[in-house]
Amino acid sequence: MKTLNGLMKHLRDKGIDIQGSPQKRKLKNYGYYHGYKGHRFVGTATNCLNITNFDEAIALNEFDMSVKALLYPCVMFVETALKNYTLEAVLVDAHSYSLDDIFSRTLVAYRDHPKRTQGYREAMKKRLALRSEINRLIQYNYSKNAIIDHFYNNDKSLPVWALFEVMTLGNFGVFYSCLKRSVKLNIAHDLMLPSNFDCAGLLERLIFSLKDLRNAIAHNSAVYDVRFKRAKVGGQLGQMLSAETGVKEIDFQTITDYVILIVYLLRRMKVSKTECKQVIRGYSTSLELLRSSLKSSDYHKIVKTDARSKLRQLRQFVSDSD
Repeated sequence: MKTLNGLMKHLRDKGIDIQGSPQKRKLKNYGYYHGYKGHRFVGTATNCLNITNFDEAIALNEFDMSVKALLYPCVMFVETALKNYTLEAVLVDAHSYSLDDIFSRTLVAYRDHPKRTQGYREAMKKRLALRSEINRLIQYNYSKNAIIDHFYNNDKSLPVWALFEVMTLGNFGVFYSCLKRSVKLNIAHDLMLPSNFDCAGLLERLIFSLKDLRNAIAHNSAVYDVRFKRAKVGGQLGQMLSAETGVKEIDFQTITDYVILIVYLLRRMKVSKTECKQVIRGYSTSLELLRSSLKSSDYHKIVKTDARSKLRQLRQFVSDSD
């Protein structure tokens, strides 16, 4: 276990120029991992940045923090809205708030497949796993959540909207995947997603992609190099976004593409053009600050050369959108 002075010497031994009280205080505030070790590479530990000054490491950390601060309210808004769009479609289809009714009438994606096929079996296993996960969620939140307590302490059936209050985005993604296709299509239509793509399926990928980003932000993990990505985004989601926004080459290999996804969803949810442009402007400002703080070679390992053109095309999409 190294002291603060020991950590400074350790960094100097690694070729990082760090000295004086201001940088010592920054190292104390940020810590060794967030101050340097966790931000010395892009994507994988083998793709190292050429950081030679502690201020460069801090600039990268501050860029990462500014992006998380910008995107977190947006992701939370989108999560809540997606749950509400889904809740409405489920209630219309099931004609009931009861989870038992919803399971028997609406959470039946397995019926979209012929019996005894691989798709049928996989959908059925997912539905059974969802039931177990819902029971676990309720058990975990009983005596911790006032809404759950109210219904169970009064021997009332838990309505689906109360369940949504304790669901993580990952739980919600599984719930969505278990919905029958007609309900998924109604949600996609309500969001005004294009009908010439399989948006019922793409929405599931979208939810899990947002889940990875949300978890990284919530746990203060790095997002600048999308190392948080766990879900298979797939090329079709990028193709759909490109077709809709006019932004080319969307592959979710950079955080810029996640900004595009979020702004697109915000407009589809009728968030004002002004607010969407503020998100783009905030991200652009963070990029320019990072550009002025890092070597050009390091900057372009993190931010691809097409970032400015992508943001320009995104602004145009926002301006032209209904």
